Amino acid sequence: MKKLLQNPAHFFACIVFLIGTVFLACLTYHHLDKGFIFNDEAYYLSYYKNKGESLSFDRTNFFRIFRFLYTPNIYHFRIISITTLVLSNFLLCCTIFKYLKFDNSLFFYSLIGIFIGFESWNISNLIIQQYIGNTILVNVGISLMLISLIIKKKFILTLSGFVLSFILFNGNSHVVVIIPILIFFIVSDSENRKSNLLYLFSGYIIGVIVYFTFLDTLDNFVFQFKFLKEYLSFHRKQHSRTFIVLWCVYLFLNAILPTAIAYFFLWEAKFSENSIKTLNKLIALLGILTILLLCLKYEFYLFSLILFTHILALRFWIEKNETLKNKYVIILLLIIPYCLAFGSQTWFHLRLNAYKLYYFLLIFICLMRLYKNNLWVAGYLIKISIMIFVFPDVLKDKGWKDFVFTEQTEKVKVNGYPLYLDKQRKKDLDILHPYLQNQPDVIYSSNHLMGYLYILDASPPIYYYFELKDYIRFIIKKTGKTPDDFIYFESIDYPFNPKEIVPLQFVDHPENYKIVKTGRFTLYLPSKYKK
Repeated sequence: MKKLLQNPAHFFACIVFLIGTVFLACLTYHHLDKGFIFNDEAYYLSYYKNKGESLSFDRTNFFRIFRFLYTPNIYHFRIISITTLVLSNFLLCCTIFKYLKFDNSLFFYSLIGIFIGFESWNISNLIIQQYIGNTILVNVGISLMLISLIIKKKFILTLSGFVLSFILFNGNSHVVVIIPILIFFIVSDSENRKSNLLYLFSGYIIGVIVYFTFLDTLDNFVFQFKFLKEYLSFHRKQHSRTFIVLWCVYLFLNAILPTAIAYFFLWEAKFSENSIKTLNKLIALLGILTILLLCLKYEFYLFSLILFTHILALRFWIEKNETLKNKYVIILLLIIPYCLAFGSQTWFHLRLNAYKLYYFLLIFICLMRLYKNNLWVAGYLIKISIMIFVFPDVLKDKGWKDFVFTEQTEKVKVNGYPLYLDKQRKKDLDILHPYLQNQPDVIYSSNHLMGYLYILDASPPIYYYFELKDYIRFIIKKTGKTPDDFIYFESIDYPFNPKEIVPLQFVDHPENYKIVKTGRFTLYLPSKYKK
């Protein structure tokens, strides 16, 4: 305690992290039995529920890897998921701080991992999917690797390789994260490179064997890739081929180019004391700008955060008093979010929120190691305090989740367990129950309707995010059926796109269909429909 009081910035960091962790944990766990995301959450849960037996166009098998944690009680599964995530964050922070020789306040500093874990996901979409799943796998895999390097016990590397091996199956496009982790591992202990790699790869091979022995079959894995190849021809109509190019261009302009320019000027100045002081002033201005944008213009905040983090990492890299091993840790933390966001089909700065732990950890380490002035850490704590203060706003924010927590007052049974929804959706379920309960072969007009199918145990030929007529025809044919075998389900809010599917024009025999308008919905029921 005396050491903490001698450095008030460090003491207040412990206090703020502790308060933030306890406050966000209480708020999060208290509301996990409320609301349901009728598109994404229903989509992810459907694979756990049907054990992955339906077709999927996603290159991920998260539902096989994490099925041992699954329970049909959504409330309990959310608790299990977020707890596993934040504990993996905490483990990563602990091991990194230990590796960097942060001997004081190790536990309290590591609470930043739990705090950011709760704050990043905002009490929504918490069931383990590929994004949360890969974060857990990366955190645990790197932590085991660092523990091995710290205590010099090579057998732990086998466990690390075992955990990291599942990234190959959890999200195929995210597997690129293995590359920087492997490079970091090699350069961090180059003297024992060969023996270390032997232990690591033995664990990796064991993980692959376990996966194909107990979780999946090789035939099914190959089939998924064959199906993916067929699907890509439709996928490109929804997502341009140039998307990944633009994604890389954005990152280059927002992060890599400014950092390269800053490094060039430092090099031209021969890394003089004055040039480094100038860089420190630039970092301070970027930090202030980031805090102001967080409060005033949130849509630009993440741009500033990315730039600030990269310039700060550059400052750490040129620090003469830091070892190369420490600098490798900073570079790894900087690169991980790129890899985990790769192939996610959305802009990096939008996906970053799920992976900002690595940035916040990087920033905290750099500020604590580079600057003795308490004002730097104070600025960081101001930002954390703002995040704590505004977090309760999520309870009244509709956002992309399409529900408000304070309106979730009606108890319904999902998989036989209670969950609280709003009055309108409870009414919708009562209306739809006679028509969709336990019905197979349902084609819906929007992914916003997935939740109704999930709760009512209805099933589509495939869960889809977009409405492409030729894609739906392809799937129907693949399942050995015809368009006339399906119920067509649309809502007033999310009707079928007339440029894509008009149900009675899509089917071969519209005269055999009965149109039922009920509540906010329209159902097209085939003659073979049975209640």
